[in-house]
Amino acid sequence: MSTAVSQNQDEPASPANSLHERLRGLLLPDGRLPSERRLAEALGVSRFALRAGLAALAGAGLLHTPPGGGAVLSPDGRERAAEVFLEGLARGRRELAEILEVRRILEPSIAEMAARKAAPADLAQLRMLLACQRREVASGGTGRDADAAFHSCLARIAGNSLLLGMVEDIAGRLAETREVFLQERDSHRMAALVAHEAVLAAVDAGDSPAAARAMRDHLDRMTPRFLTPEGQEDEPAEGRRFSLNFPK
Repeated sequence: MSTAVSQNQDEPASPANSLHERLRGLLLPDGRLPSERRLAEALGVSRFALRAGLAALAGAGLLHTPPGGGAVLSPDGRERAAEVFLEGLARGRRELAEILEVRRILEPSIAEMAARKAAPADLAQLRMLLACQRREVASGGTGRDADAAFHSCLARIAGNSLLLGMVEDIAGRLAETREVFLQERDSHRMAALVAHEAVLAAVDAGDSPAAARAMRDHLDRMTPRFLTPEGQEDEPAEGRRFSLNFPK
């Protein structure tokens, strides 16, 4: 007598089962997964979370990279792949949310401190970094390095080495995600420039409350865009591609 339980056809598939089917459908003929960009778009997840999911698969021995490049799911582990991948995605999502939360706690205060302490040479360096970012964006680049350096420069001006170390550590963790984010849309690059201009204007004026507000506004606008899967920012919920319900 069979003990298998048949699933009601009207019952929605679990996230793991849905993901399993999508992963199977995305495999290339030789068993490789597609590029990160295509995979992130098809699954409706951010690249930061995707990389955490892939790392979880690799750590469980379910993913390897043969000569010639490309990630390949182990045939023996494909039944477990969806569950492991979901867990990794959830961890990646939480990690990114935590990093962005720390930024929102720290950086408005850093901007406020910088506005009180900035010397003429400090202001000149901030202007130079903003000019570099503007020039890189105008020439088709992302301005990522100048963007990160602008935030680090504010922390240096604030005069607290521990805060500077934290900002630089966060910048390292976010480097690839920031690059992808800035590459994705012209509006992302322009929004970063406009926000940095507002912060610099407040720091230049020595207006500490305005500097804190400008930085907080910048992070408040940027955070949801970082967390929203690529291509879904302005898309109605019913029209979105497959997405995952991450634990809060």
